[in-house]
Amino acid sequence: MEFKKFTAGKMPYGTGNKPSTPQESNVNFDDPNLQKDLQDKNSPNHKALVRTLIFLGVCHTIVIDDRKGTYNAASPDELALVNAAKQFGYEFKGLDK
Repeated sequence: MEFKKFTAGKMPYGTGNKPSTPQESNVNFDDPNLQKDLQDKNSPNHKALVRTLIFLGVCHTIVIDDRKGTYNAASPDELALVNAAKQFGYEFKGLDK
């Protein structure tokens, strides 16, 4: 699975176009509106967007391999969701950190 699009609140994000910037593994996402809504706390969708990204970053069964510094995921879908959250600034760093 590749993370390309999602909806937060009432707003869809992701253009489906090939991104021009480096991406996390399993992420193929492009949408300039995402960064605008994340940075603008007065955006009507800001709270829903932040809440969705936090859920992507913490609601999973991924374990971090401390020796390699990588995520161990039960499925590529789960890895894509957590890597997308990481790419957008909400990185999972483990359960005890």
